[in-house]
Amino acid sequence: MMVSKDSGAGLDVIVVGGGHNGLVAAGYLAKAGLKVAVLEARHILGGPCGAIEFLPGYRSAITNSPGSFEPRILRDLDLEGHGLRFHRTDPNVVHVFPEGCFIGWRDREAVATQLDAFAPGDAARYNSLLSRLEELGRHLGVSVFEPSRSLAEVARHVPKAHERLFEQVFLGSLRELLDENLRSEQAKALLGMVALNATLTPPSAPGTAIGLMMRPISLASSPVLDANDPRRTALRGSTGLPIGGMGAIIDALQSVLLAHGGEVHTNTRVASVLHEHGRAVGVVTSSGREFRARRIISAINPRTLFADMLDDDAVGAEMRREVAAVPMRGSAFKMFLALDGLPRYRGLPDGMNSAQVAGTQFRIASSLAHIEDAVLDGLRGVPSDEPIMWGLMPTVSSPGLAPAGKHIMSVNVWHAPHDLRQGSWDTEKEVFGRRCIDVLGRLMPDLQDRIIGHHFLSPVDLEHELGLVGANITHGDMLPNNLFGARPHVAANDYRTPLEGLYLSASGTWPGGYVTGIPGHNTAAAVLADIANATHRHVRDATWNS
Repeated sequence: MMVSKDSGAGLDVIVVGGGHNGLVAAGYLAKAGLKVAVLEARHILGGPCGAIEFLPGYRSAITNSPGSFEPRILRDLDLEGHGLRFHRTDPNVVHVFPEGCFIGWRDREAVATQLDAFAPGDAARYNSLLSRLEELGRHLGVSVFEPSRSLAEVARHVPKAHERLFEQVFLGSLRELLDENLRSEQAKALLGMVALNATLTPPSAPGTAIGLMMRPISLASSPVLDANDPRRTALRGSTGLPIGGMGAIIDALQSVLLAHGGEVHTNTRVASVLHEHGRAVGVVTSSGREFRARRIISAINPRTLFADMLDDDAVGAEMRREVAAVPMRGSAFKMFLALDGLPRYRGLPDGMNSAQVAGTQFRIASSLAHIEDAVLDGLRGVPSDEPIMWGLMPTVSSPGLAPAGKHIMSVNVWHAPHDLRQGSWDTEKEVFGRRCIDVLGRLMPDLQDRIIGHHFLSPVDLEHELGLVGANITHGDMLPNNLFGARPHVAANDYRTPLEGLYLSASGTWPGGYVTGIPGHNTAAAVLADIANATHRHVRDATWNS
């Protein structure tokens, strides 16, 4: 268990929630010289990124990879200086189709050859679509590093030449966009998994193409760093895999915080936010202990904060009700498998062997229709017979996560409904997990013989263990009506709430997303800007009065 100095007094900033965004915000503020304390309800930091020992000697995290962790955070906080290293796999993805595996090389030409084999000309069409989306991103006037304008205001500023594509992406469906621009079902499935892996909305629904805009918006927000910038790879490739697993990111962020005098308090669940005369002044924990500070950052799901930790006097009854009513339709199921060796892959191209792809992320979704059916099953409260999956064996690049010679397979399964139409997850968890193993067996025919232990986490388990309301990993759907200036509410879209001194962070704020760290970066920037403005006003008033 991580312990800290037992102060609770003399703090400048309290961060509620020790996930990666909370730690990023705390790191920036501590580095700026502020006295910061992170309060985490669990016994470990990191949220879904924190490593857990799911079987004796086997450690892994709920999340598999930081596909878009922000490079400027790595630099600003000198995370490499605190031990963080990445291994960039090549290939970076294996996507399973009935006729064989697609291999996501970092070489664009190697990818193009496979796309054209699916349908002649699809490589050019694929790249053309991505280029057009990137061009649209440059004209939205939106940055991931600043509070976003409302969607209505964004729409008003889109040049006429880009209006149709804007309407297709923001108002049409992913299915319609991909059907118009691509020929093969395989190419459509590749982008379908990028856009909709965790969203419980079928690709035929309006707004579902928005997932393809997040990297174009990121590219428009900051220049390409170099030829190896992961945002430029043909399949929107990964930052790389952290050596030591996802928990290594959390270890480095904690190291930064402690090196700059910050505090960490685990097993410290916050029950309510204290406020006096219209200003946040501290928090009270479930054990009754008070922590006082002039500024509070909530790095947990905004719905939890507004529903359970604030009263009407803090932010108003209407705003509390509206944020607390934001839907949390999650669909995450987690599967950890302990293996006695690396499984054999079926369907690899000629000349490739299983060892070449063992450390690479694999994806299972044969078509947009497959994704549609899995989502519709989830919406009906039925775990799919053909679930879609993202998986990884992190022990290939980080062998220390398992005993010598053993391996971990970490699989994220979609779309498993939080609320079942029949039965309960107490009994269905094992049934569904075994079904997922059977599906994986089509790719890895000897997988069943390799398994020496397993640990399944149902959507209800994930909610209970991690505080993921409804098992929603992004603190709310990543759809147009719940992004931009509406995330999480129009009165708090700049990371500030109506309660002075109370700030928001994490995935429930703009730009949402997964393991980027950007919400934490942005919230810290808002706090530092407010402190600078307050200092300027104080100096100005003192000068005027003298």
